[in-house]
Amino acid sequence: MLIIEDKELKDRVEILRKEIKSRNLNGIIIYSDEYRSGYCTYFTGYKPINVIEESPQTLIIMENEDPILVIGRLNYYSARETVWIKNILQHHKFDTEISSMLEKFNKKGSKIGIAGEHLMPFYLRDLFTKAMPDVNFPIVTEILDDMRKIKSPQEILLMEKAAEINDKVLTKLKSIIKIGMTEQQVVAHADFLGRQMGADLGSATVVMSGKNTKFPAWRATDKKINKGELVMVDFNPAIGYYCNDGGLTFLMPGASKYKSDALKNSHKIIKKTINSIRSQTKATNVHDSFYDLLKPLSLEPNFSPYVTGTRGTGHGVGLDVVEYPDLNKFSDFIFYPNMTFAIKLDLHDLEGEGLRVEQVVQITEEGVKPLNKLALNSTDDWAIL
Repeated sequence: MLIIEDKELKDRVEILRKEIKSRNLNGIIIYSDEYRSGYCTYFTGYKPINVIEESPQTLIIMENEDPILVIGRLNYYSARETVWIKNILQHHKFDTEISSMLEKFNKKGSKIGIAGEHLMPFYLRDLFTKAMPDVNFPIVTEILDDMRKIKSPQEILLMEKAAEINDKVLTKLKSIIKIGMTEQQVVAHADFLGRQMGADLGSATVVMSGKNTKFPAWRATDKKINKGELVMVDFNPAIGYYCNDGGLTFLMPGASKYKSDALKNSHKIIKKTINSIRSQTKATNVHDSFYDLLKPLSLEPNFSPYVTGTRGTGHGVGLDVVEYPDLNKFSDFIFYPNMTFAIKLDLHDLEGEGLRVEQVVQITEEGVKPLNKLALNSTDDWAIL
């Protein structure tokens, strides 16, 4: 299995220790759930599976102490044999023996950072404050976000392999999708093909057709795909827990020229935009490129109202399908080498429907290295069936 080696995981913990020391913190508590496991998986190399229990991870790193991993009782047994961390405890014991263990860290003036606070349930936060009432708990999630946004060579390798599978699956779907199939049947084909190629799923596969493409997300139904409809496929395979978020929209036979032209122009525009990205430039350039290229085509009204919010033009990708930093109209951070992004062009209200073209890229010293290559290497009309 392709994974991140223990040495790299341990090195990450040591980098984190130096950072928390530089901030005068006495430790850090990291929380992630089984759906967005990245904050803890980044250090543990373990991703829990949600079976008949909720199975979050909590990683506790105190100064001069070995790391402690707390995990669900069913995942505990496999984690104990596969994770490099030796001190592994069961999550359901948090309000008893784990809380008692934490009491020794309750010292006046101590500061223990919390990362992943937006995922942490209130009851768990209350347990920490009850066990350590004299401790201050500053929010320091940005430490992990900053560490994770720059990818190592091994992380990039895993993401390349996930992207390759995404491209292969979408290529096969082109010959599979037919008028009369249901959205659920397309999901079944995508998931089967991806798993057959050795991938896990980073998140649920999204397939929406016709009027359902107007939504930002949609759980596939038994709705049948009709003549002339747009069919959006957002497929997220993962290798070694590292994800891809490549998506394309297919146009069924019998469509209007308006929708056909919109899809072809979307492919042209995402190619030009991705090829224009440069390191040491502002992330707002992605939005500005889309805007400038869409406006002469009278497609800007189908774009601008939808890009002011979260993930308007893309987002970071890695252990989680969606991670920091966010790309939208107002994202003024700077691109640096080895950041990885899903660059996304969404258009809406196309005769009541919408489309998406999304490709993952790696920022390099020279520009970008596409991890997904399908949309960039294909003709602009490739997805028109």
